[in-house]
Amino acid sequence: MADDCYSQPLDIKSSTVLITGGSGGIGLGLARCFVQANATVIITGRREQQLKEAVEELNRIGKKKAISFTNDVGQVKDRQALYEWITREHPETNVLINNAGIQNRAPLTPNEDSSKNLSWEEREKEIQINVCAPMHLSQLFIPHFRQMKVTTAIMNVSSGLAFVPLATAPIYSATKAAIHSFTMSLRYELKDELKNIQVYEIVPPAVQTNLGGSHAFGEPLDEYCQATFAGLVKG
Repeated sequence: MADDCYSQPLDIKSSTVLITGGSGGIGLGLARCFVQANATVIITGRREQQLKEAVEELNRIGKKKAISFTNDVGQVKDRQALYEWITREHPETNVLINNAGIQNRAPLTPNEDSSKNLSWEEREKEIQINVCAPMHLSQLFIPHFRQMKVTTAIMNVSSGLAFVPLATAPIYSATKAAIHSFTMSLRYELKDELKNIQVYEIVPPAVQTNLGGSHAFGEPLDEYCQATFAGLVKG
């Protein structure tokens, strides 16, 4: 679900949409919806081959050319490079969807029987991708969006686990709670600019994706993304 309503919804057909983590899961599902609605879509991710395959699919089903950019939003320098590339090569980009995320299914202090014993470096990577990337990219893009004459939007993907945390995914649950809080704070910070910079929180329930391992339960991916997209179109 998307959690807010605006009197001036985005003009999807004239939008250029940047989706981090767009080569699979919810990111790719939303990308499909946007290209089918005649938006231009730019997807990012760490795996070049997976991005290539995703772009080929998007170009088959969309009317406008989909574009990819290979990078790791878990790295500060890569986030800066992405921003510089977008503003140089695609300055018309007016929608940022902070979707990239990873989920480690591992308790914080595993017992002797646990097969998961993650280092702090692995957990810090989860925090960098899930929390630092959306915050940093938002900070980078807001000044750019302020200069645009069209409606712009920042859409942050959180999770139902922000509200009902999972014991086996403590870091992930905490990162999504942080994104929920950040999105609420950002919306308040930009409250006088919401006609020009809209701020959305997308709150997925359990969805059938490969996040944290293959999920055989939850809502079918395409159905969830189509319903979420319909809500975004309505504003």
